[in-house]
Amino acid sequence: MSTLQPVRKQDLSIGTPLPYPIYDVNNNLLLREGQIIASASQLETIARDGLFHNPQWQTTTRTPAPTSNRARIPVDIEESSTTASPADSKVIRDLNQVKLQPNTVLHVQSVGDPLKPKASVRLIGWLDKMGVMISALSPQGGILPFRENEVLQLKAISGKNIVVFTATILKVCFTPFPYLHLSWPDKIQLRQLRNSLRISTHLIVSVSGETLRSTPAKITNLSASGAMLESSLLELEPDQMIQLALRLPAAGEEHTMTLQAKVCNRHIDPPSTMTQYGLAFEPMGTAERLVLEHFIFYALLES
Repeated sequence: MSTLQPVRKQDLSIGTPLPYPIYDVNNNLLLREGQIIASASQLETIARDGLFHNPQWQTTTRTPAPTSNRARIPVDIEESSTTASPADSKVIRDLNQVKLQPNTVLHVQSVGDPLKPKASVRLIGWLDKMGVMISALSPQGGILPFRENEVLQLKAISGKNIVVFTATILKVCFTPFPYLHLSWPDKIQLRQLRNSLRISTHLIVSVSGETLRSTPAKITNLSASGAMLESSLLELEPDQMIQLALRLPAAGEEHTMTLQAKVCNRHIDPPSTMTQYGLAFEPMGTAERLVLEHFIFYALLES
């Protein structure tokens, strides 16, 4: 019988080192003693499966764990959008409907051990109703520290949807190459891309226009419908039309794009000398929109 006792959320202080380890209802370690809960959103996330501690734990004074070892909690896509609604999400029962292709990038996170880092892996394939196989190698070539019977959450991009499902590791295999044999998911959640999703970026772009020579600038905020442009070299006016030349990675390739945009506003936040311009994108082709949407989604998945 478990000796763990429930912990109330109000007993945990945000920004203060934990006095004892925190577990979920299945006795899985969520946070170690001395780690810090960084935000109310993180507290809500780890509390979904209950919060428990061992009453026999002897509290000691410890310094906070290094930032690199703190729990990294996945951010739900809806948290990045102020207009998300249940209509944007649906559940399907058959992975075949998603049409993920072999070599698709999957973003993987341990459900039971949030201390483990998120990782990007490649989909090898699946056998209908039998299981899914994914690479066990990190992008740097190292073997990922997952174990058998561990539950993983996997996210991927398919068309205009983000695909989310969980699966259990049935077997960790090392021959003929490192890979994980996962259980067949019993349900898959699809979340539709919304124009209101925004990401912080540091994209270098080239700005040009009818009377404007190509000038470098930086995009600091990006959505599928617009961007925040920052530069000390530009003098743009509201309603001015400009062109943005940029390169975006998507689907494993670099894509060179030229987007038409309209300047909506401009302002300077002292003491900065950089002028910020709010831009609205003009209607773009299907290919350009898909590349932009995929870039935004992958940035959200990796956040």
